Amino acid sequence: MFAVNHHFFRAKTSPYILQKTLKKQVIGGVAWRGSADIIQQVLQIVFTIVLARLLTKADFGLLATAMVINRFFVALISVGFGGAIIRSTDVTKEQISAIFYIQLILNFTLSVVVYFLAQPIAGFFEEIELVRLVEITAWIILLQTFQFPTILLRKNMQFKSFSLIEISSMLIANTAAIIMAFDGFGIWSLVARLFIQKLCFIIGTWFAAKWKPTKPDFNGLKPIMNFGFNMLGSNLLSYFSENLIAIIISKFLGKEIMGLFNIAYNLAIVPASKIKSVLLSVLTPGFAKIQLDIVSFTKNNRKVLLYLSLTFIPFMFLMSGMSENIVLFMYGDKWIDASPMLLILAIVGMMKGVVHLLRSSILVKGEARVILYATIIELVSSLPLMYFYVSIYGVNGLLIGYSVGTLTSFFYIVYKYDKLFEEKIFYKTVLLPFIFGVSLFTLVFFIGQFSINLYIELILQLFMALILFGILMRLFYWKIMKMALQRFRLLK
Repeated sequence: MFAVNHHFFRAKTSPYILQKTLKKQVIGGVAWRGSADIIQQVLQIVFTIVLARLLTKADFGLLATAMVINRFFVALISVGFGGAIIRSTDVTKEQISAIFYIQLILNFTLSVVVYFLAQPIAGFFEEIELVRLVEITAWIILLQTFQFPTILLRKNMQFKSFSLIEISSMLIANTAAIIMAFDGFGIWSLVARLFIQKLCFIIGTWFAAKWKPTKPDFNGLKPIMNFGFNMLGSNLLSYFSENLIAIIISKFLGKEIMGLFNIAYNLAIVPASKIKSVLLSVLTPGFAKIQLDIVSFTKNNRKVLLYLSLTFIPFMFLMSGMSENIVLFMYGDKWIDASPMLLILAIVGMMKGVVHLLRSSILVKGEARVILYATIIELVSSLPLMYFYVSIYGVNGLLIGYSVGTLTSFFYIVYKYDKLFEEKIFYKTVLLPFIFGVSLFTLVFFIGQFSINLYIELILQLFMALILFGILMRLFYWKIMKMALQRFRLLK
């Protein structure tokens, strides 16, 4: 069922039919994954609004610190087996089972290690409350092993099932967390949310995939292992590039500042990570099937870049310009110090979201080294600045260094992307959407300078931004607007 022989498929099917079928799969997949991620993002914001009023900044900060630690240890063994399975056209069921067992052993070992390191970790951050928190959240690493069937759902482009399971799991977990928060469980309501969401998702994916591990076959795993281990260095460095700022905040600025940062980060950077998950889930397997057809690959890649730029770039600029009002409206006065962080992080998130698309295209072409070098460049350019500025400007100094690192890596990835496709397609494609975004930012930021009622100001900002965006789209991309409506009808 899972070892799809794509060579046989190509031999028996005309290129035209293959391209039409793949196009329909990719469009349907993007629609489902995109819609699911938008719904999840909206729900996450709604649930966080409720929890932010019931819990403290320290609660959010402590859990965020525990999860940063968790992600660090996961990065140590993130060898990219999932991507290798999706990319492979001839992996067998027995080989898939072998990879599952390898992952199970690695994750169990890692959970045990993290559990016994809880005391030293809490000592490093000088937060005794972290001990019990790290001991319990360590077992989330083991639970992640049993999400393995999601790889198979993605490989077979079963995105409808995948998306519905994600949304259902999120609803159940957050409802339970809110009930616990009302009952006075504090930070443990956030911990329970993590475990309940994982367990519900695991049950759903195993049921949807209808997969059971078979007798493992470790022969022939070398290509998959090589691809995975080639990604290990990049994944580890990527962890530091994305989480170093959180580690420094937790260590030097405390759990309350970490709580504020976590709220801003989740609003600004999580949308970029959602973009990444859609690309990895849908476009990577889709592009992998046409990677040898240079013309088709380039054409489809440019289309995706344009559609992403027209929606994501203006949205993130809009979030940045409205940062203060967004924080006040959603979380209340006690979280107002998160608004300057959101203003900067939204622009960083915009760059990261676009880069995720470029990275997925580069990876499909087999250029994993480019991603590794980009991550090194980001770390080298950001770390000295963060270290120097944190003692002078506090969290804002860290954000300056973080932004410079992201920008430097962004330009390197863009350079390599344009060079790989042998034409300057990035700037030609993204320039107008970028101008749209800057225009929206300028408009809403200007409106935000007037001291009027919060709700009136928010409505005015959104209304004027919508009018401006509609005018710009009508002038420059009217055909795309009509085509987008037609494509949504393909969603079944």
